[in-house]
Amino acid sequence: MVRFGILGCGRIGQVHAASIGRIEGAELAAVADISSEAASACAARFKTVVRRIDDIINANDIDAVVIATSTSTHFDLVTAAARTGKAIFCEKPIDLSSDRVRSCIQAVNAAGVTFMTAFNQRFDPHFSALQARVRAGEIGDVETVSIVSRDPGPPPVSYVKTSFPGHDDP
Repeated sequence: MVRFGILGCGRIGQVHAASIGRIEGAELAAVADISSEAASACAARFKTVVRRIDDIINANDIDAVVIATSTSTHFDLVTAAARTGKAIFCEKPIDLSSDRVRSCIQAVNAAGVTFMTAFNQRFDPHFSALQARVRAGEIGDVETVSIVSRDPGPPPVSYVKTSFPGHDDP
């Protein structure tokens, strides 16, 4: 049994909580959020407990963390979880600075932990088919790929304010 802790109980954190609930051999052990209301609502919905973020990261009874917090927190949470030996799934992006992303990857590699950052298109059958065609030489040398994708609805303003530093007025 792999026991997961979710950091961030907003929309995407709840998507991951639901996914964990459908995986045989996985258990959602705890959730955390800076909003106690969001954490309590998520815990009630997915029948788990609320803990503090640091308590989940340092817990001996949690094997892996899902980081679904605001972008500005990803780097610190990934590096902290790596130091404790936990497997990590982090929403994209890891950070807005390429230097910090490289530093984060170095920390994960040094810790020897399993790490994945979310990029759902890698599993999309259309992208997989395109990749296979490129590798087979059917398409030729790819110089630029431009992807346009949208969620069904816009994120809340509170999310935008914390995900795009310097853009406080969406």
